[in-house]
Amino acid sequence: MKNNKSKILSIFIVFLLLIPLNIFAQEKILDKSHKKKPAWVNGTEKDFIIVTGRGKTIDEAKDNVLTEIRNEIVNSVAIYVNSASEISIENVNKNNVINTIEKFKNTSSVQTADIPSLKGITLNKVSDYYWEKFQDKKTKEITVAYHVKYPFSEMEHKKLVAEFNKKDQEMTSKLNLILENIEKTNQIEELSANIKELQYLSDYFVDQRKKQADLGIIKIKDMLKSIEIVPLENNLGVLTYTLKIGDKFYASSQKPKYKNSECVTIISKTSEEHIQTIKYSYEDCMEDEKNYIEIKYKFANTNVEQKFYFDITSDMVQIFLKGDINMKASDKDEENVNGFTCDFTVVSKYDAPFIIEKVVLNWPGLSPITVSNINEEYEGKGAHSFILDLVDKIDLKKTSSKNKPNIEGTIFYKSKTKGETKRHNFYNQSVNTDW
Repeated sequence: MKNNKSKILSIFIVFLLLIPLNIFAQEKILDKSHKKKPAWVNGTEKDFIIVTGRGKTIDEAKDNVLTEIRNEIVNSVAIYVNSASEISIENVNKNNVINTIEKFKNTSSVQTADIPSLKGITLNKVSDYYWEKFQDKKTKEITVAYHVKYPFSEMEHKKLVAEFNKKDQEMTSKLNLILENIEKTNQIEELSANIKELQYLSDYFVDQRKKQADLGIIKIKDMLKSIEIVPLENNLGVLTYTLKIGDKFYASSQKPKYKNSECVTIISKTSEEHIQTIKYSYEDCMEDEKNYIEIKYKFANTNVEQKFYFDITSDMVQIFLKGDINMKASDKDEENVNGFTCDFTVVSKYDAPFIIEKVVLNWPGLSPITVSNINEEYEGKGAHSFILDLVDKIDLKKTSSKNKPNIEGTIFYKSKTKGETKRHNFYNQSVNTDW
């Protein structure tokens, strides 16, 4: 019984082998370039690349076969392959029953250099070709399979490997140089240019060097976002500033845009390394206005701007007396005061520093008392206490506030900034004496 079953099975297998394969195929051949399919189709031969490109037309199949040739050569040359896996979840509703389907997708990319030899791949170089036109039996869709036999010797392979390795080393050196110089450069434009270079390198690499390039891009973009315009000197009529990232100053070849108060006239703009200097006139500006110079830059789609205010009174000096002048005798007898202190309040209208150089006190009918070389320095708007120690001899009765309640005099002072000397005269100033 077993022998009969074995014979039947053997006969059935032989029968299957004798049936043409096209009976089981989903496609039928409509046309072909040669009567007989060449032996090399779908095979392998030394010093040749044998690939197939498919398309809806012969031209489309030819285009695709060129891509296949290039991919075969690239895969035989490149040494770095990056794989990525992706799982997506899809919910399918069928007859009100929701089924969850997980789809797995794996993609890989091969690092290739811009090798000149790869650009010379054309169908003119193929040793042989063969195409077949098929029609799907169910869908009736027509496609073409274009087979080629492309020469690719061991010598050509070694040449491409050498070209690849050379290019790869060049690209690696460029990457390392850019990353090392990020902290060293002091030019904003160089940082911006490095972003483009690193983007090109990121697209080129597929291994860990791609991540290094991407991190470099992120670092530079963060640096450009943190650029500040900081003043080095902001004196009336002259503004000196620089660009700063962290604790480091940077130069830029970019010409900034300016926006100023209407009363401001820019006289000159000079640049020396990272230092920018603007000179301007402000004669038409008013004290009660907010006068300013605004500076704007744009780096890598990041706007950097700063408004610098200036006070036209910053170097102005004007003082006056406030309140009574108080005098206390430190040495006196029945007729004279031989030494005394003179205490009064000086009010400054502006913040600028000033120096009191000399004070003259004058009682009507008496010789004036002059105190020189005082050189007392004051700064800031508002009231300042001023005390003089005098050793001059004055008539006790004629200078007493009981007899003469008012006094005249002059305060000589100068601007510490400009050195300009001014005077403040006071008349009928109330005076209080303890004698």
